[in-house]
Amino acid sequence: MISPARRLAFKVLLRIESGKHFSDDLLNSSAMEELELRDRRLTTEIVYGTLRLQGLLDYVLAPLSAKPWADVEREPKILLRMSLYQLWHMDRIPDHALVNDAVELAKSRGKGIDRFVNAILRRLAGARPWRDEDFLRNAPPWVRVSLPEWLWRRWAERFGESAAFEYGSALNRPPRAAFRLSEEAVSETLSDLVPGAGIAPDKSWDVQYQDEASQLIPHLLGASAGWKVWDTCAAPGGKAAILDSICGESGMVVASDLKMGRVLRMAEMLKGRLHMMVLDAAQPAPFRSGFDAVLADVPCSGLGTLRRNPEIKWRFRPEEFPALQKRQIRILESVAETVRIGGRLLYSTCSTEPEENEQVVESFLRSHPEFGPEAPSSPPGITGWVGSDLYVRTFPGSRLWDGFFAALMIRKCK
Repeated sequence: MISPARRLAFKVLLRIESGKHFSDDLLNSSAMEELELRDRRLTTEIVYGTLRLQGLLDYVLAPLSAKPWADVEREPKILLRMSLYQLWHMDRIPDHALVNDAVELAKSRGKGIDRFVNAILRRLAGARPWRDEDFLRNAPPWVRVSLPEWLWRRWAERFGESAAFEYGSALNRPPRAAFRLSEEAVSETLSDLVPGAGIAPDKSWDVQYQDEASQLIPHLLGASAGWKVWDTCAAPGGKAAILDSICGESGMVVASDLKMGRVLRMAEMLKGRLHMMVLDAAQPAPFRSGFDAVLADVPCSGLGTLRRNPEIKWRFRPEEFPALQKRQIRILESVAETVRIGGRLLYSTCSTEPEENEQVVESFLRSHPEFGPEAPSSPPGITGWVGSDLYVRTFPGSRLWDGFFAALMIRKCK
């Protein structure tokens, strides 16, 4: 019988390959909840491991295929990638078990692909070419850190090859689990919070799984109790929840997003504490100027979150930057109209790339002299993030944070 974990991992990877789904959504679906904890862990490791190392896996597999690797159909390609990942990085799994499961899964798809899959996996299990140090040493640097060539070259030019290698390697390690606790939940014990050996945070917003970089962004606004704040692209709601805890009952936080479904999920998680709206932040805002602070955490490439969403590095193309930048500037210009004189506007992304970051802010400031740059606030214990240009940047590396960018601006006049 085929392992339930491998069967589901194959289905998840197929859906991701279609370009319409993301790994984190699929791995938090009802199908995962039907598996035992052990199988959920195995499914998660196979999916994330295969996606993170896809470039390196393809480099090993391509020479073993009689047809050009680019022409191999997606079903056998995915089966071979996920099986190679297990052979290479999951020694506790017997070779025969994963090979047999891969062949049976191939048979279930028809098209005679089982013979192709079986032949390559038998060769891999016997030869294990990745054990040859010269084999990997001679690979291009972007292959060794499993990055697309365009992204490697871009980072190597910006930061140098050593830093690019460090960032690429960091992106292939699982993200560190980070939680945000509300004041009401601080008294919870860790054993209550994380039962057994799995991570199962409470689905209320008293306890929320949230990367440290994402938690830092709302604090950069420097908001205080009683402030009126708008989180313009708020879903899934983690940053809005932090702003709500800062502004308190005497303040007001408006959280909006483009899609009704995302706002409804956010409303369910946030228990109706905030004012929520469905609106397109790129269109003229339905508010008059009067917000003390506005957070524009805009839609972006997500290239700073590749540890959590590794499919992005294989899906995103640099040709997409101009359209993204155009929308980001439109959002910033639209929401800026709602900031009162003396109020604050924070622009942020979970991207590492200048087209979405510095270039957007500099374009906005050139055409909006009523705003000026300001050094962001930092929560206690968090220092050293603000550069000489007053921008805040983090990159994947030794801290294992996501990569993000933030720029704070003050409205000086009308």
